[in-house]
Amino acid sequence: MKATYMQENLERAKRYSRSKTRLTITEFVLTVAFLMIMLVSGASVGLRNIAAGRSENFSIQVGIYLVIFTVIYYLVFLGPDFYGGFLLEHKFGLSNQTLFGWAKKSGKKLLLGSAMLLIAAELLYFFLRRFPEHWWLLMTAAWFLLTIVVSKIAPVLIIPLFYKCQSVRNNALKERLVKLGENCAVHVKGVFEIQLSKDTRKANAAVAGLGKGRRILLGDTLLENYSNEEIETIFAHELGHVRLLHTWKILAFGAAASLLSFYVTSVLFKAGLNIFGLGQIDDIAAFPLLALIVMLMGLTLLPLQNAYLRRLEKQADLFALKHAQSGESFVSAITKLGNQNLSDPSPSKWEEIFLYDHPPVSKRLDYAKQREIKRPTA
Repeated sequence: MKATYMQENLERAKRYSRSKTRLTITEFVLTVAFLMIMLVSGASVGLRNIAAGRSENFSIQVGIYLVIFTVIYYLVFLGPDFYGGFLLEHKFGLSNQTLFGWAKKSGKKLLLGSAMLLIAAELLYFFLRRFPEHWWLLMTAAWFLLTIVVSKIAPVLIIPLFYKCQSVRNNALKERLVKLGENCAVHVKGVFEIQLSKDTRKANAAVAGLGKGRRILLGDTLLENYSNEEIETIFAHELGHVRLLHTWKILAFGAAASLLSFYVTSVLFKAGLNIFGLGQIDDIAAFPLLALIVMLMGLTLLPLQNAYLRRLEKQADLFALKHAQSGESFVSAITKLGNQNLSDPSPSKWEEIFLYDHPPVSKRLDYAKQREIKRPTA
């Protein structure tokens, strides 16, 4: 009976993974098509002209253009977003979200994403207009600073917009986790529970924020369904990220990748302006071209980025194995997470390269078992 259930769950995980992969590829192709249509059809030039007709102030023109562009993009991709974020999750029994809940969350994402895009775009076009030869260098610095600001405010301002967070109510478990933090030389200011269950049946944990505002978040779907030993192991994994300074390493890696990406983008962008018959480098009508190049650069760097993140995740796993009472709790926790979240334990190599920022479950279990074998006996 148990073997039959495991096989059925594995098949469901494979189907879910294939569905998510197909959706990701479809959305990527649609995005490329959308940006190309905006460029070659003259729609972007038309939006630029509408914005210019509403105001003589260049910054306001950028804002008007982006608001209209974002609304069009949102409407075009409303179908795929609804399918991936609502229908697919319900189809595989992974969602508790109501239709109203999905619409509310989607609206919040749109407003928040639009605000962040507007800030970044205003800075971008300021640099393009004032510093056309070195905008890529200035944009890298601005992007790095924006990333730090967002990281610092995320636990106290952004995450609470979507999920309720509170201190873990189980005092005995909380004390146990705080003590584990002390043993790992990590000061834990508080252990927080994030209410994921209103939206999803998946379980998760994460480190959010920087400095004094940093929090380790444990999903209520995790706290309710896992033993204290399993929760301790997962918590140790998150402590590993803190102790090994992974957040800062990711920021440094992101800064280097952004520098390379923006530089190559600047070279390709100049060439693309002539190809598509656009104006100067600060022409707002060229925004789809700029977005297309940035997106393709992101795809090019994605394998390297994912490989680096998988390496850090493995380090955090090994940290957890070192500080856990036994490897059994780690194996049990990772197996349950994989089953609960319908994670494909053994994806294809290309899927792992392009889509996985964590090691697949099978690899996490393999090196956990290997470490347990090497663990010295008393």
